[in-house]
Amino acid sequence: MPIAVVFGIGLLAHATPAPAGDVTAFVALPSPSDRWNHGFGAALSSTWFNVLTFEGEAARIPGETMDTSMSSFTASALISPPIGALTPYGGVGVGLFRQNIGSFESDTGRLTAWIVGAKVKLGGLIVLKGEYRRLDLSGTPLLDMDSRYSAGAGIAF
Repeated sequence: MPIAVVFGIGLLAHATPAPAGDVTAFVALPSPSDRWNHGFGAALSSTWFNVLTFEGEAARIPGETMDTSMSSFTASALISPPIGALTPYGGVGVGLFRQNIGSFESDTGRLTAWIVGAKVKLGGLIVLKGEYRRLDLSGTPLLDMDSRYSAGAGIAF
């Protein structure tokens, strides 16, 4: 058997599987805060080659009044090099948003996001996450939202 094949089999035998991703739920604090209340959302992420993460996120943020809200759906690509249990990350996201004021006024458009944050894995199963997103909403949205902080928890798989 060639030495390269034996060496390759040895590397595969000693490889440890890396967690493939996580599911997290979060609470969001939007800005400007005088127009928006605390929101919530969930994200599903998948990690590739131990440094690239692709994420899908859905968020819902109620407005200052009961009949105002914004929903968003974002797909993101993130650089996420793990440092022990800590994984800092940063990247970009694109998606759609929809704002409603009452039952007759609404706006749908595109959003882009610059994202920075960090995740901490506890015991290999629990994930804690903190994040900042700089948002750009297309067109002239009904209510402005320029950024969002969020904190959440979930499970790694």
